[in-house]
Amino acid sequence: MRRIERQLVDEYRESINAALGLLSEKNLAEVRRLAELPDAVRGYEGVKLVTVERYRADKARILRELQENADPESTGAGRRS
Repeated sequence: MRRIERQLVDEYRESINAALGLLSEKNLAEVRRLAELPDAVRGYEGVKLVTVERYRADKARILRELQENADPESTGAGRRS
């Protein structure tokens, strides 16, 4: 369980860094929801494992939505070299 908890810290940092790179006024609420997701990871052993899976699924969904709805300017996709 401790190993998973340590992984979650790294996953959280990575997801927040990715979201901050896509942050805009339009998606502020979604980025905030992403930042608050770890609050739902609670419980002991089996219960916590279920909440970890839910956290990871929600995190992946929110990040995917942020990337799909990102302004091309913020992602670099619209830039020319």
